[in-house]
Amino acid sequence: MSKRLRRTFALMLITAAGLLGAACGGGSGGGAAATQANTAGNQAPAGAASKAGGNDAAASAGPQRVEMGDDMFEPAVLTIPAGTEVTWINKGEKAHTVVSVDKLFDSGLVQAGGQFSYRFTTPGTYAIRCSPHPKMIGQVVVK
Repeated sequence: MSKRLRRTFALMLITAAGLLGAACGGGSGGGAAATQANTAGNQAPAGAASKAGGNDAAASAGPQRVEMGDDMFEPAVLTIPAGTEVTWINKGEKAHTVVSVDKLFDSGLVQAGGQFSYRFTTPGTYAIRCSPHPKMIGQVVVK
């Protein structure tokens, strides 16, 4: 199985698990505070975290960064302790969004070079996506 096919399959599983958790009332119950820093001049609400490289980033106490490339979040899965602020930075050439599947937050369009931050205060699993690019999916696991 090719690396791209394995990554696509893993991301589909992550998304399905996040949607199932949201449908069953698990995972993402409010309590997250949004902050926004947009160096490209965007106005956007808070954002969530995730990675699209298939790696699971270990929980860490400090602020976390996720890169938005063209058609991926890096990392695709991010595991963090409650209270951690995650910043998504658009390193691609296209504008992207960071939207939680459960509608907890929506960054709005983040232009190339821009960024968006969100503080996760409630434990749970948060599935995220990019609205204009359906293949861009990820997950933030808050412990």
